[in-house]
Amino acid sequence: MVVRKVGAAWEVFAPAKLNLYLDILGRRDDGFHELETLMAPIRVYDRLQWREAVGGDRSPFSLNFDQAASAAGCEAAPLDGRNLVWRAAELLAGDAGREPTGRFSLLKRIPAQAGLGGGSSDAAATLLLANAAWGLHYPQSRLMQLAAELGSDVPFFLAGESAVCRGRGEFVEPVGPLPRLDVVVIKPPAGVSTAEAFQALRAAPVDEVRRVHSARRLAELLGRLRLGSLATASRLMTNALESTASALCAWIECACRAVAGMGGYACLMTGSGSACFGVMRSARHARRAAAVLSSRGLGTVFATSTCR
Repeated sequence: MVVRKVGAAWEVFAPAKLNLYLDILGRRDDGFHELETLMAPIRVYDRLQWREAVGGDRSPFSLNFDQAASAAGCEAAPLDGRNLVWRAAELLAGDAGREPTGRFSLLKRIPAQAGLGGGSSDAAATLLLANAAWGLHYPQSRLMQLAAELGSDVPFFLAGESAVCRGRGEFVEPVGPLPRLDVVVIKPPAGVSTAEAFQALRAAPVDEVRRVHSARRLAELLGRLRLGSLATASRLMTNALESTASALCAWIECACRAVAGMGGYACLMTGSGSACFGVMRSARHARRAAAVLSSRGLGTVFATSTCR
């Protein structure tokens, strides 16, 4: 993510992500789940802007959801402490010993409750944007610590590149450039709550044998991706939450089956759902698949690609 000054405003574009691999190694003693995942940002973005508060504003700090400009299917975001933008701004300001100031404006393009990471990406964008706009000059390392307090995926978005994430997701290991993947994504009409998906998982305690097996499979997946062997790599892509999320949302199975029928390399759910994606053979193939699937009443459908 790159923060830039545009006239009197500061802005940053916050990308969505896909989980190309997600394994749950077990439930930890603190109640969280130990996971290992490979995530890649994709070219679908929310836009976050910040401006100085003006005299007519009722508060020196506010959040606005750009309803008119946001993509169809993106629900209005809460404009209070339930929103990760609000929470990230308050967290950073509190850490810096100051009050949060200015007007944040959020334009949503990333569907919610989809496993695409929109809220987490917005939180990371807020940390970067406010750090620049408020002149705090916090180093990346300190922002990463704050990001981990906001949510499991927030450190990944702050890192800004494809990465393996472990623990709850807060341990981020960038993997360097990977080949571009052309994908088609379906976000069904119904979403899945991340908390509900993990609660329904009923995972056993952390299994060290599974940890070793997962590490080997992930290493092989990365090796195949770096070689450009997408057909082989696709057989190693997996999401341990898919069956659990599918039991909570019947749309997921329908969406995955529809994507699989388009003849791509791989099809799986991202994150805790409900969005599913297919790795297609080319950008043209992805666009054609999106055009066909858009007519089937499966929800929001789009073609895009991973960021290198």
